[in-house]
Amino acid sequence: MLSSKNRVVNERFFDAYVLFDDMLAQKFGVEEDGVKKYMEKMKDCYTEAREHIPEWDDTFKRMQHIRTRFTHLKDGKVAFEHFQGKDEDVVWMQVFKEKLDAEADVLSKYSKIDFSKKKNEKGFLGKLKKLFS
Repeated sequence: MLSSKNRVVNERFFDAYVLFDDMLAQKFGVEEDGVKKYMEKMKDCYTEAREHIPEWDDTFKRMQHIRTRFTHLKDGKVAFEHFQGKDEDVVWMQVFKEKLDAEADVLSKYSKIDFSKKKNEKGFLGKLKKLFS
């Protein structure tokens, strides 16, 4: 009984992940691995963004988690009957899709931040430049 419940949960996750990954792949114009591409984009601006966007690290960790879970199921490293997680991953992907549509995901937030002002005013040299300009 328990293994059949795990199977249903894992199948639901697997199907949701495939759709989620396809949506991200279309967004970035790649054929597959949209989640991986999103994570690569996050890594490109990791240092600046994580200071200004509170959910940056949590989003990255969750992306890693769901990608690993999917890969293990896809590659057969774990059986669909074994416990891999709850439906909260499916719910998280649905919420993340809504954030993408509303341009409220972490990369969209990052693209809206004006870092030039913040960089120029930081530190001693930045303040000197401000005084003499």
